[in-house]
Amino acid sequence: LRYQLYEQILNHENEYVQVKDTLNYEQPTKYLVTNTDYSSDISLIPVLTANKAFVLGYTDEEFGIYDKGQCIIFDDFTMDIKFVNFPFKVKSSAIKILTAKPNVNLKFIFEYLSFLNLSSNEHKRHYISEIETMEMQLPNYIQQTYVADFLASIDDKIKTEFEIHTLLLKQKQYLLANLFI
Repeated sequence: LRYQLYEQILNHENEYVQVKDTLNYEQPTKYLVTNTDYSSDISLIPVLTANKAFVLGYTDEEFGIYDKGQCIIFDDFTMDIKFVNFPFKVKSSAIKILTAKPNVNLKFIFEYLSFLNLSSNEHKRHYISEIETMEMQLPNYIQQTYVADFLASIDDKIKTEFEIHTLLLKQKQYLLANLFI
């Protein structure tokens, strides 16, 4: 599959661009949560971080909610990234909110940045100084969308298989509990 995707991208005319030519960024100041006493009520607004925790909790704050659609949240210190497609608030001002420029598929750019496995041991702001100026090959929008959709279908398959795995574990526990009574 990788070879097929790679060949399809390679056989097209690709433009060399810098990341800053593909993404807009926004400081999160107006989306910062004011009360860090989070709730576990999932009907409220999630408070996000770009690291492994992702959802820190939920808030009932009804102001300063990011609800502009799909974005990438990028932690400027750790270089962790997450793709987000729901309304949220953030905890840290170190997060950059990234959105696609015209004729750029945001999911494609997210997958590209994820592929790079960005990381740092330095506690500094990385996006403007390092990431924005990185060069990349950018296929046309149709190819970007094809690759993004293909990878999204793999993500869906992984999610489904994980759910099946979880259900099978629960079924095994149920059977074991009833077998040895």
